[in-house]
Amino acid sequence: MKLDLGRIEKPESFVFHEQFPVPLEGEGTVECDAKVAGTVTPTGSRLLLDAEITSTLRVACSRCLAVFLFPLASGFKLVFHRERRGTIPDDIDEEDFILLTDTIESGYDIFPRVREAILLELPIRYLCSEDCKGLCSTCGKNLNEGDCGCEHEEGDSRWNALKKLLSRRDDT
Repeated sequence: MKLDLGRIEKPESFVFHEQFPVPLEGEGTVECDAKVAGTVTPTGSRLLLDAEITSTLRVACSRCLAVFLFPLASGFKLVFHRERRGTIPDDIDEEDFILLTDTIESGYDIFPRVREAILLELPIRYLCSEDCKGLCSTCGKNLNEGDCGCEHEEGDSRWNALKKLLSRRDDT
């Protein structure tokens, strides 16, 4: 994902497509299929890079264990400055302001920024849907596919004494 920044005189678009592994919380890694599209725009002594990232991960739902495609979308901006001195624009963080050197002009690799943007978008838990019912704790059936027919106790029996106290209080 290298950009040649030395010969940019007018706005130029770019597209990269790459697969790479990303870590999952306690589950190893999963392949990330990332597409990066963006533009590099010259403005005086600066080059403005604006990139959008779309990706999908093939993951298992944290509740029902069904495998599904999880979409991700992210982006980032970088400012490359050609002069030794320069002020950082208000809407850009200091780490996104890069002083151009001969080495960078011949090729700047945006892959670390792409990977970082994707990692920051990863959730703690993956859910196939917000209303996922998960698995039956007795038989293990996926409850999204229908009721399993198992009888489930309502709550923990250790709380029954408290329930009785609360019901007496409501009666008075």
